[in-house]
Amino acid sequence: MKCLGRHRLIWALLIGLIIWSYAYVQGGYLAWHLWGFTVAVGAVIALGLLAPLGRVRVTRLLDSGPFRSGDPITVRIRLEYPRWWPWAWISVEDILPPELATHTSATFTVSPWLYKRLTLEYRIQTTPRGIYRLHTLQLRTGDVFGLLSREIQVDAPAIITVWPQSVKLHTLGLNHYNWQGEAERHRGTAEESSNLRGIRDYIPGDRLSQIHWRTSARTGAFKVKQFEPFTQPQLHITLDYAGGFDAVHWELAINSAASLIEYAHYRGQAIGLLVLDSPEDHIAPGLGHDHLVKLLDYLASMPKRAQITTRIPPVVRELPAFWITARNPEEFRGLPAVGIITIGSASDTHKRLGTLNQLPDYLARQII
Repeated sequence: MKCLGRHRLIWALLIGLIIWSYAYVQGGYLAWHLWGFTVAVGAVIALGLLAPLGRVRVTRLLDSGPFRSGDPITVRIRLEYPRWWPWAWISVEDILPPELATHTSATFTVSPWLYKRLTLEYRIQTTPRGIYRLHTLQLRTGDVFGLLSREIQVDAPAIITVWPQSVKLHTLGLNHYNWQGEAERHRGTAEESSNLRGIRDYIPGDRLSQIHWRTSARTGAFKVKQFEPFTQPQLHITLDYAGGFDAVHWELAINSAASLIEYAHYRGQAIGLLVLDSPEDHIAPGLGHDHLVKLLDYLASMPKRAQITTRIPPVVRELPAFWITARNPEEFRGLPAVGIITIGSASDTHKRLGTLNQLPDYLARQII
C-alpha cells in the first residue's frame, strides 16, 4: 500500500499550523471559524485516507478465444466493495504489458456511491500476435477534493493468447513423392485399411471383429486378421530466420506457417515445425487438436530474433520440409524440399509472396 502526495501532506500540515497559530494569537470569531473550517476539511481528507481498499474484490474477465492477430479483445473488470462506502471516487488502472498498452486505455475513475458492484470494460484494438500475461490492477482512492490519495495493487492473473492470422487453403502444391508415405489420405480417424495382409495369433485386447473365425475353427486357436496400415504423410514446416526478414515480412512468414498448419490439421495430416535458428525447439509431426494448439501457441510466442543462422545444418538438409524463407529458391536445389514459400523484398518480386491473401493462389501455381 502506498500513500500518494507526501509533499501535499507536508504543505497541508504547515497550512493547518499557520491557521491554528493565527486563531490562537489573533482570537476572535472569524479566526476561530477559519480554524473550524480547516479542521472539517482535514477530517474529510483523513476519511479519504482511511478507505479500506483491501476489502475491494477485483475480477478480470476475458472473452472466449481463440484470438487472432488484429482482432479486438474486450476485457471486463468487475469491482465489488462493502455496502457502506463514503468515499467519493475510486480509480482503477489495469497495468498492461508494453505491447498492449499502446493499443488501448485501461484507466477508469468511478463513483461507488450509486452502486455496490461495477463492471468496467475496455477494448484492445488490433491486438498484435503474442502471449500476454496480465497480473496487476492498481486501485486508488482519496478525499473528495482530490488533494491526497492512496493506492493498492491487486493481483488478478489472466493470459491472453493471440494466434497468428491464417487464410483458408485449397492445396499445398506439394511434391507428394517426397513425403513420408506413398499417398495422401483425408481420414484422420481410421488406423488400418481394408486390405488384408495376413493372419496372426490372437493377443489379449484385440477386437472381436478382427477374429478370423474360419481359421480359428480349423486350427483350434483364436486367429485375428491383420490389415495393411494406412500410409500417413508427415509434413515439416521450416521457418528460416536466415533470410533477414523485416518486421512486416516476418509476420507474413508466421501467418503463412499458421495457414499451412491448419490446412494439414483439418486434412488429417501429421504436421511438425522446425525453426532453422533454434533446432532444439523442433516440434515433431503429430495429429489432434492438442497438437494444433501447441503449434499455434508456439507461433504466437515467437519473437523476431536478432541472431540468425546462414548455414543449413545436415539434419535439416535431410529433412523433407516445407520451407518459408527469404532466400533465393536456387539455394534449395538438391534438398528434399516439398514446398517453398519465398517472402521478402527482391528483384524477383513476382515470385515472392506479398500478402497473406495471395497465399492460396501462390501455392496453387507453385512449381518446384
